[in-house]
Amino acid sequence: MRELPPQHPAQDAPSDWQSAVAELIAARVELIRYESQDVARTLAQKTRITVLLVLCAALGWQLLLAAVIGLVSHFTSFPWWGTALALGFAHLIGALIAVARLRQPSPPAFPLTKEEFSRDRLWMQSFKTPKSKL
Repeated sequence: MRELPPQHPAQDAPSDWQSAVAELIAARVELIRYESQDVARTLAQKTRITVLLVLCAALGWQLLLAAVIGLVSHFTSFPWWGTALALGFAHLIGALIAVARLRQPSPPAFPLTKEEFSRDRLWMQSFKTPKSKL
């Protein structure tokens, strides 16, 4: 994950609760925007890998299958269907390796936002708890 953007210097505390809530919401929206960029980058990388997988599998299947079947059938007594079957299994193994790579876990989305929302929830709950009478 990238470094957090530089923090602005501390300003005077808000004078009322409405401006405090507005600042809190603005900070959370900025945090969501920042972490959305990381999620978008991860999604773009997985999309590129998927497109590459589809292109390689389709082109590889067509070209190698045709070429190897022709060569093996021409130069050996091995039947063409045996060569086709062997190539089919080889490409299937390659596709399974690519699928396993796609299924690797991604970094969690919005970790900082979730942590901040958790802190905000605890902070808001502190206002709901009744004060003990002395």
